[in-house]
Amino acid sequence: MGTPHNVLHTGARPIRLSEFLDALRATCTPRFPHARGTHHRRAVLAISGGVDSMALAYLCSRVRRQDPDFKISDNPVSGFISLIIDHKLRKGSSEEALAVSLALKDMGILTEVAELNWPKAIGPGNDPNDLTNVESMARTLRYQRFGNMCAYRNMASILLAHHEDDQYETVLMRLLQGHGTRGLRGMKKAHDIPECDGMHGASKSGYVDDQRREYPFYNTRPSYRERKHMKQALRQDVSELMNQADLDEDPVTGLADVDVEEFYFPKGYMPSAPAPLEIEDGGVTIYRPLLEFSKDRLIATCLANNIPWWEDETNKDPTLTMRNAVRHLYKGYALPTAIQKPAILALSKRCVRKVEAQEAEANRLLRQAIIHDFEPNAGTATVQFPNIRLPSVGRGRHSSLRRQAVLSKQKEIAAILVRKVFSLVSPELQPPLVSTLESHVFRLFPSLASSEEAAAANPPKPFTLSGVFLVPIVPSSGKTADQPLTWYLSRAPYPSTAPLPRSRMPYWATKDNRREQWQMSTKTPFMLWDGRYWVHIEHRLPYRLIVLPFLREHAKVYRESLTPEGRNRLATFLKRYAPGKVRYTLPAIYLEEDLDLNNPIPRPNYPNPELGSQDLHPKVPNTSKMRLVALPSMDSQVPGLDEWVTFEIRYKRVDRDVLQTAGSFDRGPFVSLRELGRQRVLVRRPVSRQRRE
Repeated sequence: MGTPHNVLHTGARPIRLSEFLDALRATCTPRFPHARGTHHRRAVLAISGGVDSMALAYLCSRVRRQDPDFKISDNPVSGFISLIIDHKLRKGSSEEALAVSLALKDMGILTEVAELNWPKAIGPGNDPNDLTNVESMARTLRYQRFGNMCAYRNMASILLAHHEDDQYETVLMRLLQGHGTRGLRGMKKAHDIPECDGMHGASKSGYVDDQRREYPFYNTRPSYRERKHMKQALRQDVSELMNQADLDEDPVTGLADVDVEEFYFPKGYMPSAPAPLEIEDGGVTIYRPLLEFSKDRLIATCLANNIPWWEDETNKDPTLTMRNAVRHLYKGYALPTAIQKPAILALSKRCVRKVEAQEAEANRLLRQAIIHDFEPNAGTATVQFPNIRLPSVGRGRHSSLRRQAVLSKQKEIAAILVRKVFSLVSPELQPPLVSTLESHVFRLFPSLASSEEAAAANPPKPFTLSGVFLVPIVPSSGKTADQPLTWYLSRAPYPSTAPLPRSRMPYWATKDNRREQWQMSTKTPFMLWDGRYWVHIEHRLPYRLIVLPFLREHAKVYRESLTPEGRNRLATFLKRYAPGKVRYTLPAIYLEEDLDLNNPIPRPNYPNPELGSQDLHPKVPNTSKMRLVALPSMDSQVPGLDEWVTFEIRYKRVDRDVLQTAGSFDRGPFVSLRELGRQRVLVRRPVSRQRRE
């Protein structure tokens, strides 16, 4: 077991609780500006036992004593629970984790100790210390353990103890590695939890399920004061309208409800769109409230309050990680002034301000763009990018250099804009680098093309970039120089040489011989398919189900299995929302083996789950033996499937600020106008926004 590490007092001032509260409030910005937490949740503290995490635990243990109504991101917090990860990488780590947990319990903080499951990650019998990337592997497993805990317990916030010295080391490392402005900002104070992609409830998801609960945590209903102001404004508006009532005529005055339906919706009307998908949101956010405090102040805080801490000796080995090498460098040697801590932190702040200015300029351009149509069901968007006019650089000896500098700056701003728009349809889990997009923006903004690039930009041609397929929509009358070009964005077609994205149900149903019927399979969480769709499936079939793209070779057989009405409906949907090759990027549900739903009997060569759990299927399934049974995003399935399978599909989280900032003409959700008996009249309500110049 480790012992508290005694150090000399550095003369630094301990952190006052009021300072910590101010830093925490500034760090924890609201995730949902129009939502408020309606009940208390606990926040997670990531505790390693070092001086920084123990100081964080002590400060958090006293927060509610000073501020009982303390909130994180505008959401009430009932307290904190600490999670200690035992990495099992050095001798005595378990005893040290137990000692840390006892010290936290003395502070009044609930504590849990979790061990990393190395045999599951690298295989049984292997020593993780033999790995060359043991530190990065440990980081991945650690964050996944945090994500699992938060998703299971419905917790949305994790506080980390990274401090000012850690920020200095991070920026210095990135400077040595050649990072640009965006990388030299250092660690962010708040962002989504890393290393948890595809983990529902932890990674950019969970908001839809929260809103379905009887008592959701996030409440978007207006408060009493907001309702009061809305009522007063509504009364004033009604009064003004009543004064003009005699001057206006209602074209449908006197029509009954049935007449209104007949007037607007003649017989034979069929909705021209599938049921809209719900869009996910939420997820776990990590916060770093100590980034403005130096390690000396954290040490002083622990010393002043008799808080023990434990030192990890591996952090002193300069050959183990690059961070250890950088730490050994600046602590053991006198560095030049330009790379000392004050200069590097000042550089980081300048980079933050520069990126914020670039983001503001990109948002200004985004307000001039128009998103004509965003279709989550097909993962497509139609976007009209704005014209970018380069400012005049004048004439003179250095005019060409100035023009090149202005052009480079505008390309970077345009790349940031393109990255924001790409996030709506891109399957990539991480946004593309701005530097990657800069070399291609001239295709979307011809005014930014150099003399060498002008030939490739005109006439505009379809191209693929960062997983997005862009097709220019040229007006039949031709395009003028001042007319912005509209592009159709979709997921890029799958390469023939690359494996297809798939999500496979890990279980199949078993048969209850007493009742002579197949039982529902084990409930599984949502699976992230192709980085775009969250899919959840439950079934009671003796075959497993796989989510793959809509394959061309299955299209004819699938159409023939539908009813005449279902075929016409599917044809209408595909023509309108997934034309051409776009339809072959849609998610589709397949049976591993062809199966008659009227008599679902396993084939003799199919493994019987009652005889064992051995998986006899290859890792790459044979698509020729499969049977397509549903296109969930197009609201289409074979007859009788609902008796055996239930599924739900949602679209990934998108940046709603992009849709709200851009001038958009979104299809939006269906809105129920009237309930006429059992028939529900549905119309499309476009969310229109005038273009703001």
